[in-house]
Amino acid sequence: MTYSKGVSTKLKIKSVCGAKVVSRQDGKKVNKLIMKNWENSQFIEVDFGNLEIASVSFLDEALGQLAMRFTRRELTGKLKLKGISERDKRLLNDILISRYRQRVKQAP
Repeated sequence: MTYSKGVSTKLKIKSVCGAKVVSRQDGKKVNKLIMKNWENSQFIEVDFGNLEIASVSFLDEALGQLAMRFTRRELTGKLKLKGISERDKRLLNDILISRYRQRVKQAP
């Protein structure tokens, strides 16, 4: 489920992708919804619903790709992650660091 209320948008991973979230395709669905709501939302809450994702493919596609487009400040200022496991937080942090490094290397 995705819904906007004023200046915030909430994405529930279970509603968007189902309970078995591991594929890059699932991540693309989430990324697409984030991008669709980026400009019109002050905050975007991504609710993991305490699911243990543990999938580099999903996390990279859903959120890691955003680091290639937005600064760290923009991401942390706009995205709010809810119900994400500690393991997935660590994995996502590694993915974001890697993507930011890649972005710096590709900069003209």
